[in-house]
Parts: sequence; structure tokens; C-alpha cells
Amino acid sequence: MIAFILSVYLLAEKGKLKAGLRRLLRAVFGERYGGVSVFLHKCNDIVHRYIVSNLIDSLIVGVANAIFMTIAGMEYVGLTSFVVAVTNLIPTFGPVIGAVIGGFVLLMVKPVHALMFLVFTIILQVCDGYVIKPRLFGSSLGVSGLWILVGVVVGGSMFGVVGILVAIPAVAIIDLIYGSYLLPWLERRLHPAPAPADPAEEETESVTAEANPPSSAE
Repeated sequence: MIAFILSVYLLAEKGKLKAGLRRLLRAVFGERYGGVSVFLHKCNDIVHRYIVSNLIDSLIVGVANAIFMTIAGMEYVGLTSFVVAVTNLIPTFGPVIGAVIGGFVLLMVKPVHALMFLVFTIILQVCDGYVIKPRLFGSSLGVSGLWILVGVVVGGSMFGVVGILVAIPAVAIIDLIYGSYLLPWLERRLHPAPAPADPAEEETESVTAEANPPSSAE
């Protein structure tokens, strides 16, 4: 509830916050503000694509759950699939919450269906975590699915739930810094561009060449 209220206030004050942040960045970075602004816009685009991909992933999970429940002839297909899709947005504990709620609803109707639902949810979440999400986020963010998977595992082991939540956009931003800034800087350092010729020297050489033309061999 507190997060929802804060989000409303942040959206209402978005214009003032952005103007204040721009002023602060100009004061801190001076002439380099343009490059910093471009980098922040790219990071914002990465976070935006991550949120959209997360919504698509939850939609895929909800539709797959609905198809399975329909084929198996279970009750409350729409309600259970909606709960599974929404809770899938929550990192780590979301799928568990969805499985518990769905399993409890089906348990009240038919225990066998509840057991089938829980087994399918485990299989679906394994496929989602190791196949669907790496491919979906990798193609959307332009990062290899391998690095997405490695980032989630490392982030979760080092920082827990927070690490899992920010792992995918963090990997994409690190890839952006490496490919767009660090690697070109290293290449320029190892292979510096030749210094531009001095126009005064070129003019002197041209005048000398015109004054002393080469003699033609007979």
C-alpha cells in the first residue's frame, strides 16, 4: 500500500523531479552532461523493455496454465490462471504464492486436480526460469540468454530477492557499458588514431614542391 501511494506521488511530481535532476546533473558534469544524459536515456529504455518483457512472460505463463487446465478438465480455469499470471510478476516467491492459491482452490473441488496442478506448475516454472525468460529477455534487451541466466543465479546468491529482481536489467546495463563505452575506450587506447596533419606544414611542403619540381629523366 505504501509503495502504491508513493508511486502515485512520484508520477504526480514527475516533471519537477526530472527538471531538478537535469539541473543537478548539469551542475555536476558540466560539459559532459550530454553524454551522461544519453547514457541515462539508454538505461531507462532497458528498464522499460524489461518491464514489458516481464508482462509478456507472465501472460505466456497464464495462457499455458489455462490451456493445461482446460485440457485436464479442471474447474476455475480463468480465475486460477489469472492468479498464476499476476503472481508470476513477483520475483522468487510469486510462483509459489500462485501455486498455493491455485492448489487450495482446486483442493476444495477435487484433490487429484490440485496435485496435477502443482506438478504442472513446477514443470512450467522450471521451463519459464531456464528457457522462456532467458530467451525472451535476451532477445528484447539484446543480451545473450546465457548472461541473463548467469546474472539471475549470481544476483540471487549474492543479494537474495533484491538481486533476482534487479539482475536482468543490471546485466543489460553492464552489457551496454561494456559494449558502448569500455570496449571502444580500450580499442582507442591500444590503437590510437593518427594525429591530424598540420595545415601549415602541408602548405609549406606544397610550396616547396612547386618551387623545386622533379627533373624528368631523358
